[in-house]
Amino acid sequence: MKGSIGITARAAAIALLVAGFGTTASAQDDTQVIPLSDPSRPGKVELHILNGGPITVRGENRRDVAVVMRGAAPGRVRNERPAPPGMKRLTQSAGFEITEERNEIQIQTSTFNQNNGALELRVPLRTNLELGAVNGGPITVENVEGELEISNVNGPVVMNNVAGSVVANSQNGGVTVTLSRVMADKAMAFTSMNGKVDVTLPPNLKATLKMRSDNGDIFTDFDVQLQQAPATRGTARQGSGTRIEINRSLYGTVNGGGPEIELRSFNGTIYLRKGQ
Repeated sequence: MKGSIGITARAAAIALLVAGFGTTASAQDDTQVIPLSDPSRPGKVELHILNGGPITVRGENRRDVAVVMRGAAPGRVRNERPAPPGMKRLTQSAGFEITEERNEIQIQTSTFNQNNGALELRVPLRTNLELGAVNGGPITVENVEGELEISNVNGPVVMNNVAGSVVANSQNGGVTVTLSRVMADKAMAFTSMNGKVDVTLPPNLKATLKMRSDNGDIFTDFDVQLQQAPATRGTARQGSGTRIEINRSLYGTVNGGGPEIELRSFNGTIYLRKGQ
């Protein structure tokens, strides 16, 4: 039933909303702990922020999810308007709404911005993630296994010692990922519009690769068996006009092939590295 979150999770959501008002400009951390309905199963955390500071997700040996708002230190607020003569600023920290239902935690906020500091999530080691930010700092994920979907418009994506399947994208920033294990039946994609794509995968990886950089090189220490790209196509347009599409992507297999892995950058170099 929608909205039937646990009492503890509901209290956490209310506490976070209240915490968004009347705080001073001094640095402070605000931690809220949200229990999962069934800690024996992997949970999922969804977080989408329009304007935000750095976001960090760390996997830990725990059975709940901790949301930590790290307050900005005084004097480090950007684009701060000067206070009128004789007045002082009362800084508002972020307000959140957190809901938990059937092991899925959704975190929503409309007030979090760079001035509010950093956001840290501490999750169980096996957790599915769906994270997105538009304007803010880097998104970092460490020591998490699951289905991981990470998108950052104006900032890099960094993922260290993760496992499972990954779809990672940055419009204006690099994508750096180190995977210790992969799901055998899941396709993955690592893409950046303006930045490098640097991906380390297990040495016994079985995959079919699709790689392309419009303004950069492609490097790998895997033994990639290159394949012929799909044929160039001509598509008729209005009247006698014609559009020609030339496929510049590199196609190949590793260890006999498997699920498709795409590595794509418009303005950046691609590195596909073999892990230890």
